[in-house]
Amino acid sequence: IGVSGTVNAAVVGSYVLSYNVNDSSGNSATTVTRTINVQDTGAPSITLLGSSPLNHELNTPYTDAGATANDALDGDLSAGIIVGGTMVDSSVAGTYVITYDVSDSNGNPAVQQTRTVNVNDFTAPVITLNGDSSINIALGSVYNDAGASASDNIDGDISASIIQSGAVDTGTIGSYTLVYNVSDAAGNAAIPVTRTVNVADASGPVITLIGNNPIDHEVNTIFTDPGATALDNVDGDVSSNIGVSGTVNAAVVGSYVLSYNVNDSSGNSATTVT
Repeated sequence: IGVSGTVNAAVVGSYVLSYNVNDSSGNSATTVTRTINVQDTGAPSITLLGSSPLNHELNTPYTDAGATANDALDGDLSAGIIVGGTMVDSSVAGTYVITYDVSDSNGNPAVQQTRTVNVNDFTAPVITLNGDSSINIALGSVYNDAGASASDNIDGDISASIIQSGAVDTGTIGSYTLVYNVSDAAGNAAIPVTRTVNVADASGPVITLIGNNPIDHEVNTIFTDPGATALDNVDGDVSSNIGVSGTVNAAVVGSYVLSYNVNDSSGNSATTVT
C-alpha cells in the first residue's frame, strides 16, 4: 500500500492521507482516504496574583492584584482575561467574589478562577494609659486610678468600653498590676496595657522625748538620759533602735544638745528630735 499526503501536527488544519495499491495483474484498488483534523484542544490556564481569600480593611482603597493566563499555543493571554463577579465596595463590610475568565484563539475556555475578598474592620483598637505606667504610693493613702483611653480606626473613641481588671490594696504593702482591655465593634481586641502600682511604707517613725526639754541638771552630779520612744506605722515600737548623738559633761557648766533618730525597716528616717 502506498500512502500519499502529510500531516503537520504543529499547524492547525485539516490533512488528507490517501491509500492505494495494485495487485500483481496491475489492477488498482479504489483509493481510500483518511482526514486528520489537527486542532487546539488544550485550554489555557489562569493563575491568580495575590491571595485568595483576601482580608481587606474597611474604608481603605481596594486595588485588585489581577491574574495571568497562558496557553500552550497562543502563549501569554493575560491581556485577554475578563474580570467579572462582584465589584468590591471597600466602604461596605461584606464578602465579594471576583471571577477571572479567558479563552484561547480556538475558543477553548480556561477553568474559571475566583478570588474571595472579605471587607471588614480587621484593625485592633489602641489603648493609651492616662498617667504613668508605674506608680509609687504611700501605705494607707487613697489611690485614684487615672484610667486609660482607647481609639479605633472605625469606631473612634471607645474609652468607655475599656474593661479594667486588678485592684490595689493601699492597706497592704506590695506591687499591684492593673490590666486594661477593650475590643472594637468588629471584635478586634487591643493589646492589653498594664499599670504597676507599688504600695510602700513612705512614713518614718515618730520620736517622743521622755522627760523635760530642756532639762536643767545640777553640775557635778551624774546625768542619766531619760531617752525617748519611737513608734512606726508599720513596724510598731522601734524605740530600741533609736540612736543618740551628742554628749553631756556634767562636770562643766554649759548647754549640751542630744539628738535622737531612728529608721524603720523600710529605711524611712524619723524627724530628728533634740
